[in-house]
Amino acid sequence: MSFSLRTCALLASLGLGVGLWLASGLAQDAIATPRTPAAASGSWLVLDDAAPVLREPREGARRRGTVRVNTRVPNLGVVRGAGCPGGTWARVGPQLYLCAEHVRASSLPPAGESIPRVADGEILPRRYAFVRYDGTRAYRDPIDAFMDRYEETYGEGFGLVVTERRELRDSAFLETRRGLWVEEESLTLARGSSFAGREIAEGEASDLGWVLANDARVYARPGGHVTAHVGRREVVHVASTTRDWVERVGGGFLRERDVAHMTPAPLPADVQGDERWIDVDVDQQVLTVFAGARPVFATLVSTGLPDPNHATPVGEFHIWAKLAFSDMTNLAQTDVRRNYAIEAVPWVQYFEHANGLHAAFWHDDFGHRRSHGCVNLSPRDARRLFDMTSPALPVGWKAILPEEADRPTLVQVR
Repeated sequence: MSFSLRTCALLASLGLGVGLWLASGLAQDAIATPRTPAAASGSWLVLDDAAPVLREPREGARRRGTVRVNTRVPNLGVVRGAGCPGGTWARVGPQLYLCAEHVRASSLPPAGESIPRVADGEILPRRYAFVRYDGTRAYRDPIDAFMDRYEETYGEGFGLVVTERRELRDSAFLETRRGLWVEEESLTLARGSSFAGREIAEGEASDLGWVLANDARVYARPGGHVTAHVGRREVVHVASTTRDWVERVGGGFLRERDVAHMTPAPLPADVQGDERWIDVDVDQQVLTVFAGARPVFATLVSTGLPDPNHATPVGEFHIWAKLAFSDMTNLAQTDVRRNYAIEAVPWVQYFEHANGLHAAFWHDDFGHRRSHGCVNLSPRDARRLFDMTSPALPVGWKAILPEEADRPTLVQVR
């Protein structure tokens, strides 16, 4: 996907007003209580979803992030400033302000929910479905399907967040995040890969690898007789490599094309002490998290396809935005063979323009290139990585824009 279009999806998720069909889809809370701030005590209750937190009490000030509706943030009083109706801003932290129209005073202490939240036993934070047919219709009410009265149509492969299910006249319908209804038979529910990477204990060798083939052969020596077969995703410990062969710890050789494995990563000059940083090896399709010079976690990923329009950029970057969810689309692009749109992709961390690290629940092909430039991770790995990077997403926040003082996590792509 091109930078400009993917940036549109990102800006929509940050609440910057991009008017795409899936830009937000979250209804505003209709609360009749007057939005008049009170004296500092208790907390501020956030009334609007993705309410922007600014660094100064004025319109156009630098944005720090967005807060989820119904979160209670600290009440540190009010200040006067331009750009907010009534000229009143709620102070919620050191150099952190919300326009008073987004909050009301609460006597309860600050509280919120960490997001994305995953229910016990689940892999994904929401229920997702993919459209099976081009031109699939969405209705304001299921009854409209029998009157051929639809609101909009979706393309094959579009990813939707779905919530409720309703049966009507021997047909079943699923409600989308935006309150529309789609016939269940036109959707395929997403399961999400159960794959997860591996922790690397202190002192453990940096020799992790994963079998990519479904039935890989193990040879006694390069070109020798076959001694065993190993399955896809089986972990191997690598003793040595050549251009065509990988030697296992304990004996046996596999063809290099059948294995993805860790390789030595240069330590970036910007890393301080035991600071965590991320290495993405595009050739091997392996991501490793380091604490200083020590690897602590490694996994398989899917980076961009090997062409100029989709290749993942190579270099050293810092995470510049962390989002609990981000909508991704190229709907405005007309010069592509196929358009796509996926709602609420979870655990997104942008590191270079609109290229980011995020969960991919639409494939289970980690270890092979297949993205439009981002680094795809399994849902479990994306969730783990999101919690390992700096800065942490505050409780109740939907997005945060790191600053230099945060020491945002460095991402090295090579």
